[in-house]
Amino acid sequence: MESALILGGTQFVGKRLVQLLLAEGVEVTIATRGKTSDSFGDQVSRVKISRENAESQQQAFQDKQ
Repeated sequence: MESALILGGTQFVGKRLVQLLLAEGVEVTIATRGKTSDSFGDQVSRVKISRENAESQQQAFQDKQ
């Protein structure tokens, strides 16, 4: 199965991209700051990151490699 990581998948273009990928059967992970909720429920995985902190980004994605 194909997979995709979407940065900012809760609003605007990112949200639409997630919708299109899910419709194609792609396994989607959204990287989010956790400030905006989404309506994808258990259809997607989520990782919470800080855009300003590279270490938090590395930790969030360690098990995704």
